Amino acid sequence: MRKRIIAVFALILMVSMVFATGSGESTDAGTKLVIAGEAGSPQFMYFKSIGPEYTAQTGVEVEFIELPHDNMHERFVQESISRSGAIDIYNADQPWISEFASRGWIEPLDDLISDEDRADFLSSALDASSYQGKLYAIPYFIHTPIVFYRTDLFEEAGFSVPTTWEEYREAAKKLTDPETGVYGTIIEAKQATEPVTHLVDWYFQNGAEFVDGEGNVVVDSPEAKEVFEFLLEMMYEDQSVMPGSVGYDNADAHNLFMQGKVAMIKNWPYMYAMARDPEQSLVSDDFAIARQPAGKYDSTAVWTWGFAISSSSRNKEAAWDFIQWATSAENLAQMGIQNLMPVPRHSSFDIVKASEDISEKDKEAILLMSEALDVGRNATESPVFPSIQSEMGTVLSRIMSKQVSVEEGLSEAREALERIVE
Repeated sequence: MRKRIIAVFALILMVSMVFATGSGESTDAGTKLVIAGEAGSPQFMYFKSIGPEYTAQTGVEVEFIELPHDNMHERFVQESISRSGAIDIYNADQPWISEFASRGWIEPLDDLISDEDRADFLSSALDASSYQGKLYAIPYFIHTPIVFYRTDLFEEAGFSVPTTWEEYREAAKKLTDPETGVYGTIIEAKQATEPVTHLVDWYFQNGAEFVDGEGNVVVDSPEAKEVFEFLLEMMYEDQSVMPGSVGYDNADAHNLFMQGKVAMIKNWPYMYAMARDPEQSLVSDDFAIARQPAGKYDSTAVWTWGFAISSSSRNKEAAWDFIQWATSAENLAQMGIQNLMPVPRHSSFDIVKASEDISEKDKEAILLMSEALDVGRNATESPVFPSIQSEMGTVLSRIMSKQVSVEEGLSEAREALERIVE
């Protein structure tokens, strides 16, 4: 009996030591972590570049698997169902967190994160990384779309930055010049998931939702119909939207803006560094950024990327240790500085503000990107949001290409979403 008690205490001590690891200091050497993320993502590439530093500190080998964004969700689902343990850390896009958490595919992290770290992260970032009040991913990036606009064209026309839908529409009309090939704006309407994230903002700004807080499908509300009517008027009545927009997504939008073909667009903060680069952008010195204009409400959706631990991982303790290290204030600050993007920790912003590695203009841009989150809210609380997003991609494309009327398209959406959420 005495030997058994000693053995039990030894086991408890061992487990306690394992869960006490953190900050890259005490993880067992010889362990190999596999982290899967988006190929080409500036953030994922940043963590891949600093991975050898973690290995040098801990002896833990870190393998980064790069996956095309369009294939990531399917690959993660397959891995979760098979429970092979082949992936330890998912590079989690926010719309997947509720889905994976509800199915037990990722680990809850509330008992692991310290009170100090919790207080240091933006509350909106943690909320967007949670499901039913529990934290399931540690955010390393938080953002919302912003407006990129041509300062030279606005100054020439005597326009100020639009702050309302009406001002945005008016500026788009006045700045459209088909003879020079310059159009006022782009409305992304490709049948894909990314354009739907912009549609969410239009919905929120007009007081509409796909599914309300009680799980009721409200995608075809009067406010929702007004959104599509407004977008269609800009595209077909005003003709201020770049032709071909019904087949465009983020990549098309940033390419056309940087080619000088469009006066203003809504896009993600990732584009800022690209547009500032004269080797990629013809307008590197002739643009600025602003918050999205308000409709009935000054609102936007908050989106995060974060690290989530696979429930089938055999290296959960080592995975948590890496996440703590990777999302430290210093590492996230350096990611923001290198990529000119907002970061989700208050202390990281302090480091960015004090940095001598970027200009004051770029610091102001990062601050504006961050302030835009003040009116943000989580749009992905439903575990079936990926299915909702996919369905709305089809609806958006069909309505904006005039394959169906607004009423017909939203009626189709209601029927489809009711099947999804039932």
